Amino acid sequence: MTSNDASYQIGGVDLSTVANLATALTVLTAVVFGLIEMRRARKERDAFVAVQAILTPAWMQSMALAQAISEGTTPSQIEADPRLFQATQSIACTLESLGYAVFARMVPLNVVDELLGGTVRIAWRNLRGYVEYEREHAGSKKNWGMVSVARRTDRPA
Repeated sequence: MTSNDASYQIGGVDLSTVANLATALTVLTAVVFGLIEMRRARKERDAFVAVQAILTPAWMQSMALAQAISEGTTPSQIEADPRLFQATQSIACTLESLGYAVFARMVPLNVVDELLGGTVRIAWRNLRGYVEYEREHAGSKKNWGMVSVARRTDRPA
């Protein structure tokens, strides 16, 4: 081996092999990073779509009714008004589904909080007596699960 050949080798490996290895590692790293980012973006998009699916005209109407009632409305007052009772039940079903989606980590809590947090906290304040009545009546503290999450993270809407 001449001194000229030695300048192109490092410890018995020539520079072109080192360059090819570095290129392969760079491409592999980029592919892995891209796949991770695609997965994260897909999860966020799916979560956003799931929450957006809840925002139907029926949800909006139900929340408008729930927001319009005064804090401390009794369960008997809610049950006496068919529109308010229907709205309350609609909110309960929606929030139960959403609460499960958060629990199962299908939808991140921060996505729900950013899109619906204020309205859910208002629903909790206005419907708290009814929720507690329903939980006692059903014998389950799990009814209205998403409202429980809002209560634990309560802050001004």
